[in-house]
Amino acid sequence: METDTQKHRRNLLLFVQITKLSYKSLFLLWLGLALGFAFAYFLLETFAPAHAPTELDNLPALYRFLNALYYSIITATSTGYGDITPVGFSKALASIQSISALFIFAVFVTKLVSQRQDMALKEVHRLTYEDIFHNMRGDLFNVRKDLDAIMAEAADKGNLSEESWENLMIGYQQCQSLFVEIPEFYDGGNTYYTLDPKREELLLEAVHRTIHRINKTLDVLSKAGIEWSEHEPSMTELVELMNVTDRITPLWQKRSPYQKREAFEDIIKVKNQTHSWVEKSLPTNNTSA
Repeated sequence: METDTQKHRRNLLLFVQITKLSYKSLFLLWLGLALGFAFAYFLLETFAPAHAPTELDNLPALYRFLNALYYSIITATSTGYGDITPVGFSKALASIQSISALFIFAVFVTKLVSQRQDMALKEVHRLTYEDIFHNMRGDLFNVRKDLDAIMAEAADKGNLSEESWENLMIGYQQCQSLFVEIPEFYDGGNTYYTLDPKREELLLEAVHRTIHRINKTLDVLSKAGIEWSEHEPSMTELVELMNVTDRITPLWQKRSPYQKREAFEDIIKVKNQTHSWVEKSLPTNNTSA
């Protein structure tokens, strides 16, 4: 025997299934109810006139049904002109129909409002990630500009100021934070936005250029006789940057739906070049730690 809890769950499941119906299905359900109740009013007039709505009697069968359909639609829309009124058992039918129609109408309106909210949320989400994307490319460009300034100073003066060393360290840190954010563009929970092929290509290019610029900076510092490997703060951040790149690149490639294998291999290649620079400068340093 079905318990009260089971009945409650079954009724709740029915309501949930109704809310999942499409707009077309909801309209057809509403129309089906209107036709069904119209047929019920017609049967009452035919077999139990005392319980049928008024103004349905003394008419041919076709006109009785059309009036019953008219009354059913008026009841379903809660218009209530008053030209036809329920009597007897038809009052219960009219009450049930009114409640059912109002419920379906409420579901329809709720879905409509929810759809509009989803559209607005999707647009906000898209704009937010577009802003993150442009800021990320802009930040990587600024890192490359800082590296260009550091190379110019090294070539001109043969050494770096404390400010330049700090900028170098900050540049490594900034690259770490930016690289970590990249897979979020493809996060499984991100249902509203994914990078398109063109934007992914731009981002791959920005990452590749930035790592390549780091390699070039290390080369310029070495040629200028600057012992960059002895600057512990920047070295620590550089090693961490390589570790971050090692973790992020395979994850990025795995989540990307565009299978741009060569671009990811190019990033790994320039990263390995950075790794070689560090190994040459610190042969006993454990850069993978």
